[in-house]
Amino acid sequence: MASQLSATVTLTFIAFFGESLNANEFIESGPYRFIMQGDCNLVLYVNRTRALWSSRTNGRGTNCRTTMQNNGNLVVFSGTNDVVWSSGSARGPNNYRLIVQGDGNVVIYGAALWATNTVQSSRRRLL
Repeated sequence: MASQLSATVTLTFIAFFGESLNANEFIESGPYRFIMQGDCNLVLYVNRTRALWSSRTNGRGTNCRTTMQNNGNLVVFSGTNDVVWSSGSARGPNNYRLIVQGDGNVVIYGAALWATNTVQSSRRRLL
């Protein structure tokens, strides 16, 4: 389970299957922050200001959470448990984990199933 400092800060860059990010919780690695925003949009930021990727789900629910499922699927649920967005990476039960990598890519591992494909070259990484 990811250790938590407060209701809005998660200390690890890994989310294991069964773990969730509630509104305004995030995982981060270096300058990269993967956050379940209060507007129901799941976003990857660099330096907390520039969005590299988003689920494009802002305003599609309230009290949303993102859950790493045991089948390898990353899902954004509304507060009423409706699926708002899915990574489409469900395969079968395994020990999947979501990792915010130091290169700016967010990847689901078990066998690599899904990624934001936002790897930043070392020259552009911290812009």
